Amino acid sequence: MDSLDSSVIIAGQKLFILQRDRSHSFQWEKYGFRLESPQGAVSKDTEVAVIALAGGNFKVPKGTVLVSAVYAISVSKALLKPLVIELQHCVDLRNTSQTGCLKFVRAPLKSPNAYQFSIVEEGSFSVGNRYGSIERDEFCAFGIVHVGNGDTPNGGGTGSENDTQTQGTNNDSEEETNGDTPNDSSNGAGENSSGGGATSSTSTTPPH
Repeated sequence: MDSLDSSVIIAGQKLFILQRDRSHSFQWEKYGFRLESPQGAVSKDTEVAVIALAGGNFKVPKGTVLVSAVYAISVSKALLKPLVIELQHCVDLRNTSQTGCLKFVRAPLKSPNAYQFSIVEEGSFSVGNRYGSIERDEFCAFGIVHVGNGDTPNGGGTGSENDTQTQGTNNDSEEETNGDTPNDSSNGAGENSSGGGATSSTSTTPPH
């Protein structure tokens, strides 16, 4: 939290607890975030802090547009095994050729001027699934972009290297499948009632 730039708009916060002798499956559906932790991923109880950002001074690669919320993720201790992170996007993937148009992007949590995102050549996307999946053992700020001329298949906003706002997802159902109840504090900023992923543009137009 202390590492975040003052320009960001915080939509929600969540704290997940990983126990050393257990596997975990967490779902934060309200802001389109899922976490899978295999058994043996941590040597002792470890906290995973996630902050969903609804806007900020985000710089995405040229020719791309954010199609998800941005998530600032940090872990309290080093991991022994990677965690599986799933982020919700707003693109309706109807054929396999479209899956290659989505990419994960990352940016350092501490940034002097802007959050400069770069493409991560990892992760997977599948037809009919509004979540992208990636394995990580180190964390920072993550999101998903659509690569192309700026027009997403579902008519989302146009992207540029200018300051970008992104709206948080808002699915009312929320659960942690292993029964744990992490701390939850959210102010609802950037929520929309569409229930379908987040989009980003300078006009912050909700997805359809």
